[in-house]
Amino acid sequence: MDPMLSNLLYDQPELYEEIYPSSETDIPGMCRRLFAEHGAAAGGATTLLDIGCGTGRHVEYFTGAGYDCVGVDYQDAMVSFARDRRPGLDFRVGDMRAFRLGRAFAAITCLGWALSNIHGNDDLHAVMETYAAHSAPGTLLFLHVPNAIATPDGRDLQRRFTIDTPAFTATAEAAYRLDRRNQLLVRTRDWHIDGRPPLRDHVRFRLLFPKELEAYLTGHGFDVLGMYDNTAAAESELTGEALYVLARFGGAAAAAAPR
Repeated sequence: MDPMLSNLLYDQPELYEEIYPSSETDIPGMCRRLFAEHGAAAGGATTLLDIGCGTGRHVEYFTGAGYDCVGVDYQDAMVSFARDRRPGLDFRVGDMRAFRLGRAFAAITCLGWALSNIHGNDDLHAVMETYAAHSAPGTLLFLHVPNAIATPDGRDLQRRFTIDTPAFTATAEAAYRLDRRNQLLVRTRDWHIDGRPPLRDHVRFRLLFPKELEAYLTGHGFDVLGMYDNTAAAESELTGEALYVLARFGGAAAAAAPR
């Protein structure tokens, strides 16, 4: 992962939940609708793997909706928090470029721009191999990434962050910079925290253009079923700040077939 990564919310997952509350269900709700439409409706033994699960909010949501879920995240602190906050659910520590659970799932999600923390082309291919390793023919994959074609310089992204709890108050101002050569959107946030010195955190998001992302997917056996810039899954000119991508795995033969 990015050696330059520093994120206050990763280091203190309880604050992550304040910024991104558990009531935020638009994206997993979109997943449920699309999965049902394309043959992976919840219920029975329908299984789901959430890669980059963070604090486990989406695993909790999908479990409540009837999926048998496993969540995997690279950050030990996030997984520890998820296990404590959401006992009884299945959370694992793992690097999305390399982990193997030895089983396939009916659906795979990778939300919250988790894929964008992978920067190199070889590493992106490794992640695609992880998706394929946990898929069987018909497995549905849902990705949530920044929309490079709409806002590569981050001008339309969130600039102000606020945490306001009885025990902790903080605000942050975000600035964005585009590293064109490496297709990275660089975000720095300057946090102002009551009773503490100012703190800066730093993250870089790999930007993938729609056809580029489709090429990675098709090269590993996935056919893109839809690409949207809104959680209503309405067709558009892809001008929104995020891309929501649904793909279906065709099997190892599809990955090996010439394109």
